[in-house]
Amino acid sequence: MASGIADRKSAVVAGQNLSEFGDALPPIFVKELRQGLRTNLFVWPFIVVQVAAIIALLMEAFKLGGWEAPFMVIVWVVFAGLLPLTLFGALRPELAGGRNVELLLLSNLSRWQIVLGKWGVASVLSNLMLVSLVPYWLVRYLIGNIGNFSVEFGVIGSLILANAAMNAVVIGASGFKNYVGRAFFIALSGLFGFLTVMATAPGIFRLDSTTPVWQTGLLVISVLIAVALVVALNLQLGRAKLRLFENPLDPPSSALIIVLIVCTPIMVGITLGIVSAISAVPGISLGQSGVIMTLLLLVLALLIDPGPGKKNRRWAQA
Repeated sequence: MASGIADRKSAVVAGQNLSEFGDALPPIFVKELRQGLRTNLFVWPFIVVQVAAIIALLMEAFKLGGWEAPFMVIVWVVFAGLLPLTLFGALRPELAGGRNVELLLLSNLSRWQIVLGKWGVASVLSNLMLVSLVPYWLVRYLIGNIGNFSVEFGVIGSLILANAAMNAVVIGASGFKNYVGRAFFIALSGLFGFLTVMATAPGIFRLDSTTPVWQTGLLVISVLIAVALVVALNLQLGRAKLRLFENPLDPPSSALIIVLIVCTPIMVGITLGIVSAISAVPGISLGQSGVIMTLLLLVLALLIDPGPGKKNRRWAQA
């Protein structure tokens, strides 16, 4: 009997070891990933996405609904809109009456780790759903003869970047208490994020098979930098909301970040306009000037410390 109990205990311990995540993963990432996989916020959207993809394929096969590409429309609506909106209240548990943020920060978790963990899990789960749709893309391309392989590959990459940017936008807005304010800021930040990408890589929609490889690579790098800037600024906004106190003599900690979000495409556009007007900057083309400006703004976004006040800076670290 004793040996049977010992065997059961060893089996339980072995099962626990198999189910545990590695220590290399951030704890907030593990926490959010476990919660995300166990809740209906992952299961039901996954089922809905699969059903919608099947319906869209049938519509394309039988040319129903009058849409040119219903599958692409549905995929873009889901991954760039509906899935990010599930994060509408992402930071509210940490900012609710229980003040969970105090416990998280006291456990040596920085504010960056909290917002990055939530954003990372949301992006990973969305990408898992996107991977599950690859067979539908193959059916469209191999059997239905729909689309072009290189174009479809670019669409998948665009979906990953759009989803990552919108996840950050919604997480940043979730720090606001007012529902209307959150919705307004999501629309505002989403618009200015799109304008930032367009100002940084104005020729991204003109890519085709005749575009030189070096120019395609430059545009892709430009988009990556612009999306990284949008993500950094919006996560900084969420980070600014996770503060334990506020000095009444200081301006709101999120004010600077909101100003940067709004002014970023304007600053990139002004840079492009100046370079285009003078046309005499040695060694720097019009496209390169936008990338350089966006890269400088990205460095600035990563260096922002939205902690209020300077006297108690040690209490508002990271």
